[in-house]
Amino acid sequence: MSLVSTTLDFSGFKNIDVTIEAIVEDMGIKQKVIGQTAQNMRSNAIIVTNTSSLSVNEIAKGHPHPEYFAGMHFFSPVHKMPLVEVIRGEKSSDETIATVFELAKKMGKMPVVVKDGAGFLVNRLLLPYMAEASFLLSEGMDIKTVDRAFVQDFGMPMGPFELMDSVGLDVCVKVLKIFKEAFPDRVETSPIFEKMALNKNRLGQKTNLGFYKYNAEGRKQELDETIYAELGLSTPKNPFDAKECIERGIFAMANECTRALDEAKIVDTPHEVDLAMIMGTGFPPFRGGLCKYADSLGAKYIAERLDFYAKNRSAQKRLSPSPQLLARVQGQKTFYTK
Repeated sequence: MSLVSTTLDFSGFKNIDVTIEAIVEDMGIKQKVIGQTAQNMRSNAIIVTNTSSLSVNEIAKGHPHPEYFAGMHFFSPVHKMPLVEVIRGEKSSDETIATVFELAKKMGKMPVVVKDGAGFLVNRLLLPYMAEASFLLSEGMDIKTVDRAFVQDFGMPMGPFELMDSVGLDVCVKVLKIFKEAFPDRVETSPIFEKMALNKNRLGQKTNLGFYKYNAEGRKQELDETIYAELGLSTPKNPFDAKECIERGIFAMANECTRALDEAKIVDTPHEVDLAMIMGTGFPPFRGGLCKYADSLGAKYIAERLDFYAKNRSAQKRLSPSPQLLARVQGQKTFYTK
């Protein structure tokens, strides 16, 4: 902490090798500030944007030398989650990415290099998972029952509703909208998300009220039972068992993972996916990561269950098996097949 100093202007920036920008998630403001900062640094100094949802390629348009620009995405809660996604823009140089990668390691973090794209890697996989939880809620499931299934029966550190509270419900809605704009043919948004985001006092842990109540220190207290009436939902009847809750959430992630790997090539290998999911979301390490777990069940089983849920839960758009998953079934391949 003794090395930290503050300033209201750009004095001293000419001597800085790397600057990390962490301002508001607004494209226009970020591009403007990136441009101003670049003018006050050496031409070969690196600027990194800290973003969870905005396109690094778009932000880079504000930098006169985009080869010295990249992204870093930290995960909440930052002091606990070791993962940092190092986002490579189209024009980011190898030297820039290597420098940011090493900087993340010096911070004590676990960096994974990802390609720029909607949601990058982890959020791209998490969004279908969180969205599916909201659909389970709208279909009559109790919040605590769903969270308990993922924690006690599957091994996640927290359930999807508590995770949404931790991230911030306004952030979830914003990223989901970006995701829907990128993939309108297959992304659905539950009206529950929209209703939650309208209440500025119910944004999750940061306002001490989300799906759960939180004390002044941010510790979870209890479920806020008034949320069902506020969302226009009847008393939960829990029509589905824990197995369905888990399969719909986890298989939605596995389905999207096939697209991220095979189509978008956000990362190069399933090893990187598994590392990122364990280090960034707390995916149960004993299951080996998302890809390892999917391989343990087999693509055929996952595709059959997704097809069943798609047809029987009015979820054709969001839960139908992807062409990439079906290709794995046809070729009897796994994620880790060479």
